[in-house]
Amino acid sequence: MKVSGKTIEFNSQAFKSLFESLFPPMCILASRILKDEEKGKDVAQDAFVKLWQKDQEDFADEQALRAYLYVLVKNACLNLIQKENKVQNSSVDAALHLPEKEFLNELLREETYQILRYAIKELSPQAGEVMNLMLHGFSNQDIADQMGVSINTVKTVKKRAYRALRDMLDDELIMILYFNLINFY
Repeated sequence: MKVSGKTIEFNSQAFKSLFESLFPPMCILASRILKDEEKGKDVAQDAFVKLWQKDQEDFADEQALRAYLYVLVKNACLNLIQKENKVQNSSVDAALHLPEKEFLNELLREETYQILRYAIKELSPQAGEVMNLMLHGFSNQDIADQMGVSINTVKTVKKRAYRALRDMLDDELIMILYFNLINFY
């Protein structure tokens, strides 16, 4: 397979790196569509197996590869739903109850989550932990209890983390992340 003109062997560190960065969003997308985490992981893994079987693919860049994998995952989810529901001669999208607009919203949500996740990794360990717990729906008090710090410490760390994220990301992206991720968890 080629990405950005570079040949990537499937037993190489480059492929492992691609897999590690692309597998989690594919799992999340498939799990959300199928409403089943284990089936989502299986579908995402199958997408990478199909990619491996088509070793002559040539992708302009990592984004093109990501788009290809999203299509593989979506189609595999639709096929699985169709197979499980034994839908005969009807629209698979109707069986899925996920119109194209909603699917695109899920992709946008997953992509923005991925950007946020990478940015959070750049924060201090304490700030990263606070932000991850916050994204998982924990209250300030729950975060304080879990981390063994005061609630004021949590508030201060969150304030500094927000400032650092704003510096790392555009203000517009912060708004997109906020409005898209508020319903994600």
